Amino acid sequence: MNLLNNDIIIRKYKDEERLWVSQRLVMQNCGVSEEYLRTKPRDLYKNSISKGYKYGDYLPDTGKAWRWAKVKGQFYYDYDRIPDRKPTHYRSKLGTKHELLQAYEALLSANKSKKENLVINSIIGQVALSVNNNDIAYYMYDAPVTFTRKQAEQMASAKAWCIWMAKQMDNDNFKLLGITKKQDFFSVCTEILSPLNLEGFKISSAEYLRNTVLYKFPKENILEQLNFFISDKYGNQNALVVGKYPIFSEETGEIFQFDIHQAIMFNLYMNPGSASKEYLHSLWEDKYCNDILEFGMQPVAYRTFCHHLSRFNNEIKTARERHGVEHYKKNVQTYVTAEKLKYSHSLFCADGSGTINYSYIDKKGKQNTMKLYVILITDVASKKIVGWAPSIKGSHKETPQMTIEAVKMAIENTGRQTMFEFISDNHGAFTSAECKSFLNMVFNRVRTIEAGNSQANPAETQFRLFKRSLKDINSFISTSWNAGIEGQANADYIKIDDLPNYEDACIMMHNLIKRWNNTKLRDQVTPNERYEYSIHPNCQPINPIVLRYLFANHTEVDLRYMRGFVNVFKTKGYNESTMYQFEIPNYGADGTEQIAKALGYTNNAKVKVIWDENAADLYTLDGKYIMTCLPAMKAVQSHAELNDDYANGLDHQIGRKKAQTKAIDEFEMALNDAFQELGYSQSMAFGGNKESYNGSQIETETKKINNKQTKTKQRVDRDFNESEWS
Repeated sequence: MNLLNNDIIIRKYKDEERLWVSQRLVMQNCGVSEEYLRTKPRDLYKNSISKGYKYGDYLPDTGKAWRWAKVKGQFYYDYDRIPDRKPTHYRSKLGTKHELLQAYEALLSANKSKKENLVINSIIGQVALSVNNNDIAYYMYDAPVTFTRKQAEQMASAKAWCIWMAKQMDNDNFKLLGITKKQDFFSVCTEILSPLNLEGFKISSAEYLRNTVLYKFPKENILEQLNFFISDKYGNQNALVVGKYPIFSEETGEIFQFDIHQAIMFNLYMNPGSASKEYLHSLWEDKYCNDILEFGMQPVAYRTFCHHLSRFNNEIKTARERHGVEHYKKNVQTYVTAEKLKYSHSLFCADGSGTINYSYIDKKGKQNTMKLYVILITDVASKKIVGWAPSIKGSHKETPQMTIEAVKMAIENTGRQTMFEFISDNHGAFTSAECKSFLNMVFNRVRTIEAGNSQANPAETQFRLFKRSLKDINSFISTSWNAGIEGQANADYIKIDDLPNYEDACIMMHNLIKRWNNTKLRDQVTPNERYEYSIHPNCQPINPIVLRYLFANHTEVDLRYMRGFVNVFKTKGYNESTMYQFEIPNYGADGTEQIAKALGYTNNAKVKVIWDENAADLYTLDGKYIMTCLPAMKAVQSHAELNDDYANGLDHQIGRKKAQTKAIDEFEMALNDAFQELGYSQSMAFGGNKESYNGSQIETETKKINNKQTKTKQRVDRDFNESEWS
């Protein structure tokens, strides 16, 4: 049955209660039409009323069927006077009176609940609009005790509720909501707030809410309103035992950082100056409890004891003394964080370690095993291994020479470009005087990590990852060879004879490094690929002088007998020898002066020559750079083999001879001028005069000119025979 609000009327008249049903409900359930009710039942019943009887909306009860009434323009029928005869049974189709009353009461209850819901929703909406986000920020960041965002939102909502309810009390504004009494208003608000259980504002009764809003909540001061919801329970340390009463000096009054509990438990836990560190339970049971009782205090529970020692902040402060400096540096101490490198070739790192095993015959003729120790040079950004060098056979020492060879390989494999920076640990292979001098010549910057801080060396991680990639190699397994059963791995699968020799191990290492550089990492990019597409844009070719020092031939020569050239030899076998000749620039003039100055103006001209086919660099014997000499441009002895190159060589060498001669002429003339000045001064001092001095000078000059012309003609005749060049 589909009841509406106006389908049922319960009317009391003279201590009699009657149930009236609407015409709509009768038509719907009894199957009669409005025309039928108008023309028959209503007219017949009206005719049954005595003429002249005055009645209102409800027709009097005459005992006839279909008693009706008209209320607010709608027709209603008395339930008891609706006929229930065969075959229609109209009253039965409507149901019993009890069923109709139950349905009507349910309808009224639903309507009342709907009205209350509208009021509640209106209140919630108004309060929600008055919540201030600045209040949330205050409780999260600026309050005496800070709260989580959820707690802050609840406390800001509580403040908004109190302010809104206080405003409703002004001029009885709550009546606009359809609530007539204050007590009903606070009852509705309590019904809303109680399930919310807001932080700092938990409401259990309407009386408590009324007293809080009207008498306790601050009316004007905003800060007091905010702090009203922060009770003393927040940040309360009344139950604190450990750290509550710090130790103080009875003589000076100085207050120390720790109380008696902390002083005892931290000292037991750290045990300063001793290597033995006991378990926490034995420290608590055997020592702490007894020690604290000696001071007349009760010990804390074992759980509390462990809690204070394992706190995050206390663990940081006690880890170094408890577990050692190495553990502290690797696991606790903060570190220098940095952005990942954008470009390859920016930073190279080096480290050494043992890798695969090999077998060899030692000096006593006994077969032995050794790990192949290698030094790896790695590009940090791309993780590409660009250079490596193994230790000598039968040795596990990392030497400076290994570092030098590995760096040379790195220079070659990276295209001989600018080597910006190098980092390593403090091993002697990297910090010896020889190695430091070499590295400083190759790299723009060389640095070592702080001693004991291996985490700062990216090579540690690189070598660990590389060695992890070697686990599929049979000879990578470590074991105690030829040891008893308790000290070895499965002897069925590990035999010394199956290990490679030293040479094969080096070849294997070469292939393993090549495999590493071509293996895709987590980002599916190989180290080779990453290195190639991200090379630092500031890379430039390395200075050729530096490259020759690293890779060219080193020898010593004496320049006194080479007449303007640097002659060096390369020998193959016992008989075959090739001479390479380089020109000393400005020989006989500034060039020789520069060499003599570098050598300390001694009577020898022994120099160190570092050379290849392109040039020769001259150094003093102790390694001081002097100059660079280019290859000599040669002439040809036979006219038949003359070409443009040789013709240029002839002109060039003639020009060098003339320049040397000119330099000597200038030297002689300068010397003569100086000597003449000296001769004039002496002649005047011994009583001479200008006429006698000038006469002697003219005679001397004439002799010099004649001698010079004679020498020049002899030199030309010697060097240029017309019959040879015509």
